[in-house]
Amino acid sequence: MTELIIVCDLEATCWVDGETVPIEKMEIIEIGCVLCDLGGNIEDEFSTFVRPVQHPTLSPFCTELTSITQTDVDDAPIFSEAMTLLDDWAANRHTMWGSWGFYDCRLLLSEQERNGVQSSYMRMPHINLKKAWRRTTKQRRQNGLAAALRYHELTFEGVPHRAIADAQNTTRLLKFIPYSEIELQLPPTSDTSESPRNKEQE
Repeated sequence: MTELIIVCDLEATCWVDGETVPIEKMEIIEIGCVLCDLGGNIEDEFSTFVRPVQHPTLSPFCTELTSITQTDVDDAPIFSEAMTLLDDWAANRHTMWGSWGFYDCRLLLSEQERNGVQSSYMRMPHINLKKAWRRTTKQRRQNGLAAALRYHELTFEGVPHRAIADAQNTTRLLKFIPYSEIELQLPPTSDTSESPRNKEQE
């Protein structure tokens, strides 16, 4: 049986420098997931916008960075509803999930705690793909997704800072990560202390 993984990426409310907020106050505005094998061959995808509640109006900076519009989120399900959709999509996959760094996992944990959500998706073991990639390539500096792609002479495909595109591009790096470098970890119930404010700070 082929080993499968769900690669997940999130976009969240954001502001220009000087207006940043800690991760526990950020809200997810887009979820993108790709189901694939460990060679990066895609089998299925999931994507949804998420309507923020605490800060319902996106900042101009956020809209420009992500290309996500106010209408996109205004018409979207709230976090609890979006996680139900994700749980339904991921049901019976019997797999693991990974993200580029631990930021996305921290953000999901923070949102779960704030909204009182218990997602079956978050009970699956998690893989920090950035950490595994660094061990494989012996890279020690901070590496964003685009930089990791360039390391392998690949260019980003799609729209940057969009969840599904970031997830799709992350799957392209899986073939460079040996299975021996993958560490499965059950996500903690909560871990938002000392969290980076964005993915590039990990």
